[in-house]
Amino acid sequence: MATALLAMSSSSWAQVAPVAGGDDASVPAWWNLNDSDAVLERMQQAAMGNPQSAARTISAALLHGVEPRVAAYGLHALAGLARPEGSLAVQRFLEHRRPTLRRHAIAAAVAIGGSPLARAVEARVGDPDPTVRADAAMALGDMNERASLTTLFTALDRELGASLRPEGTPLIRGCTHSIARLGSADDVERLVGYLRRAPLASMTEAFEIALSRDNLPESLKARIVNTVGSLATGEARTFLLGAVERYRGRPAPWLDLARTSAQRIQVPGGGT
Repeated sequence: MATALLAMSSSSWAQVAPVAGGDDASVPAWWNLNDSDAVLERMQQAAMGNPQSAARTISAALLHGVEPRVAAYGLHALAGLARPEGSLAVQRFLEHRRPTLRRHAIAAAVAIGGSPLARAVEARVGDPDPTVRADAAMALGDMNERASLTTLFTALDRELGASLRPEGTPLIRGCTHSIARLGSADDVERLVGYLRRAPLASMTEAFEIALSRDNLPESLKARIVNTVGSLATGEARTFLLGAVERYRGRPAPWLDLARTSAQRIQVPGGGT
């Protein structure tokens, strides 16, 4: 995500005001924060050096205030450095007025980790921008933030009640993905019950995650297979056959059930 976003034209960026709490003393004097191209070059050089000092210096520059294109690179660099010294800047940019920079901050938060950043990312599940909401929901699974499950279910219910898109939305995909990664057997059981409300296309990744988890009971995996198979659609058949192929050779009753269920689905013009 970050690489693609950095490709945006610099002419589209406006100056970013300094962020309260910026530490000018942590920014070397020769960085010349009034020259955006020079700051960008300094950030690139710093990122190749000591990770701890680089994260501290880049974070301080971001907090001082730089152009959005420079801020985007700085957040991208903090993600690559994955150092806690970058946490303050990332947390501040999670609340930035530009959705693009909030998305960069989410990516950096995932890389850095830690409960404070995870809680800040959780707050972005309610972000006014749909792309930020979706990124935040997906990120919570990557951050292993089990405490966010209630937030994820709440966001999923709200999105299903508001969306009219038959293919679902990125937020539905992000919520179900993270619930499948983080949830207990009971949570995943509850998630399966959403299939009639949410389109399969937005839940296939979540079900693939659940089927791959060794700490979920076979009976739950069989329920996933039965529920998907009951749709009796070409999409369901493709999912089941994919699962059979992915776990070929594994002695699991749910795999036999997936194979049988797929064979029973009649696909118009495509045989059985």
